[in-house]
Amino acid sequence: MRSKKALINTVSGLAYEVVAVICGLILPKLIIDGFGGSTNGVTQAITQFLSCIALMKAGVGGVTRAALYKALANHDIRKISAIVKATSNFMKKIATIFLVLMVLFAVGFGIYMRDFADENSRLDFWFTASLVVIISIGTFGEYFFGFTYEMLLNADQRQCVFSIIRIFTTILNTVVAVILINSGFEIHWVKLGSALVFLINPIVINLYAKKKYKFVKDVEPDKSALKQRWDALGHEVANFVNTNTDIMVLTLCLGQTAIVSVYTTYNMIILGMRKLINNFINGFGAAFGNMYARKEFELMEKNFRIYELIVFSLVSVLYSVMTVMFVSFAVLYAEHDKEGMTYLYDQPVFAMIISLAGAFSCIRIPYQNIVTVAGHFKQTRNGAFMEAILNIIISVSCVFAFGLVGVAVGTLAANLFRTIQYVLYMSKNVLKRKITPFITHTIVFICILVITNIVARFCFNIAAENVLSWIIAAAETTAVSTALTVAADIIFYNDDLKRLLRKSGNMFKSFGKKKAKG
Repeated sequence: MRSKKALINTVSGLAYEVVAVICGLILPKLIIDGFGGSTNGVTQAITQFLSCIALMKAGVGGVTRAALYKALANHDIRKISAIVKATSNFMKKIATIFLVLMVLFAVGFGIYMRDFADENSRLDFWFTASLVVIISIGTFGEYFFGFTYEMLLNADQRQCVFSIIRIFTTILNTVVAVILINSGFEIHWVKLGSALVFLINPIVINLYAKKKYKFVKDVEPDKSALKQRWDALGHEVANFVNTNTDIMVLTLCLGQTAIVSVYTTYNMIILGMRKLINNFINGFGAAFGNMYARKEFELMEKNFRIYELIVFSLVSVLYSVMTVMFVSFAVLYAEHDKEGMTYLYDQPVFAMIISLAGAFSCIRIPYQNIVTVAGHFKQTRNGAFMEAILNIIISVSCVFAFGLVGVAVGTLAANLFRTIQYVLYMSKNVLKRKITPFITHTIVFICILVITNIVARFCFNIAAENVLSWIIAAAETTAVSTALTVAADIIFYNDDLKRLLRKSGNMFKSFGKKKAKG
């Protein structure tokens, strides 16, 4: 049953990420072409700065899921209701505080960006402040209506529910935005349309969860379930730093919204790739949580080797292609920049470093998930703080001299440190195994990346003067990286690969039998 749920969640999560990546490429492109890179940079900066306020909920998600695993395994609806009620009460307080901080941020950011009005007349106070308010609507809805129940569905291996809802709203948002932009509406109306569409997500998830679980209404909230939220805060801070520090440093230190637009164009693909991999394997997290709650540690270790193989294989294929094709993609993507700044997107050194940083942020996913399901937030908290400190210090120190490359170096150093820390802790304190598999997997990944780059740069037209030539070069590069990855899996991880294929085959057979009976 756990394997079936994991497969369903994997397929639905992958489908959502494919839709999200495609739609995520369309909208910023339309904004750059229709309003210019500066407007795109401002909207992206607002979105990232609002993530600072989102730190108020930091730690609650992971702690809630960890507390729910045992209650769900025991089918204890009263305990589930108590945990959900405690989390819901906490998130309602967070939503109220968010509104106050959002208003303060709108005023402060509006005043700050007003200084650039001479450079770009669009960036006056009311333009920026009102845009902050509009973009905040979706975040408020998530806090107030949907976050608690999304964590419940995640812990119960029902991620497919909100994946399906998000597929619908993401497509609807893209359609609405395309219509508004092509009809000549200003960026405020475009973002308002997006905010209203994405309010559908938390409302539908809220209604579904209440109907599915039949919560006990008169139960006392289990506040003890959230007692580790301050320890889990360090983990959320680390994630926030990796996602947002670069844009904040570029915005505050350089004050060049066009450079922020360049960064967000690259980072859009980095984040999309991580979400793609994370959603592809998201169903495994809850399955491991169930195993841990039932103390099935030997089974966890066997399945973890498969989990590890899947992640490293995906990273090897996708990030090898990314390091080759990233620059030509960015240049093509911004070639019709209304402000004529396409040349800024040609950043080969930055592209290589930020790709490696993204790769290590994905490599650590399985190790991080095992630590999370074990509820070891306090034990790994200091590593999270060190990651944040490394990223901030290195990024700020290097940004004035090296610009985009400087912040990318900070992100790479922080991600590499945190990945190693997770590997060491998990191997010593949770699954009790050697770190040799991680080392060999990493060496194989680097070799695949290097060989793919050498072959592609000598044999293919990676400069890609147009979209068609880019697609051809990307397909050729993907074929090379895939062939190398499959060969490496067969040579170095043959037993784990056979186990993965056998488990996958059994799942598909069981689905076939169930369909035949139906």
